[in-house]
Amino acid sequence: MLDISSWGAFWSAIGSGSFDTDIFSQYLSGLPQDKHKFKSHLTALSALPIGEHEAELYPILQANSFGGKQIWRQGNHWLNACFRDYWEPTATSVRRSPANPMQPSPCELQRRIDMLSKGMRGITCFRQDIMSLLDTKIPDNAVVYVDPPYQNTTGYAFSFDVNAFINRFLEINHGTPLYVSEGAPLSTDAVKLSFGGANGGISGARKEKHQEWLSKF
Repeated sequence: MLDISSWGAFWSAIGSGSFDTDIFSQYLSGLPQDKHKFKSHLTALSALPIGEHEAELYPILQANSFGGKQIWRQGNHWLNACFRDYWEPTATSVRRSPANPMQPSPCELQRRIDMLSKGMRGITCFRQDIMSLLDTKIPDNAVVYVDPPYQNTTGYAFSFDVNAFINRFLEINHGTPLYVSEGAPLSTDAVKLSFGGANGGISGARKEKHQEWLSKF
């Protein structure tokens, strides 16, 4: 696995067994009991210099990110750290239930991280640019899956030209299957994925989900 963002630090720690579940739980237990105070708490926490527990803190910051926008690290500081308020419906809201500031909830995030720290130990992850894959040929019996930032959506910290990557990858790797997830089909061999659940949107007014397509090369 390759990821140049803080997710790379997270998955590297999970795979190596260095992820500190006690520190992660301490961050979670430090969240306010009053959900109205989550935003100010996370804003203050994200303003502190990044210490040695980037991997443990990042999933919590990202779970509270407004609109799910990516938070990223630059030097010793977090950028794009903007958090949700606890939202309650008004008389005219389509959605009739409150929207929590943290998704998934602290309990659910704890459950997921506990499972990952046990079940995913042993994977190999590098905090590395995916373009480095193009330095050497991938074995023919491998399968490569790429999940890039969707085109024409909110920007990420790191730019990535998915079409340039695909073209160069195919030049080097003739027998290795490549699958790319995007918001639109990128090849003639593409499948539109279907997921259950609500369309989303804090007001409940979104008419349809974002599309997701899996393209094979």
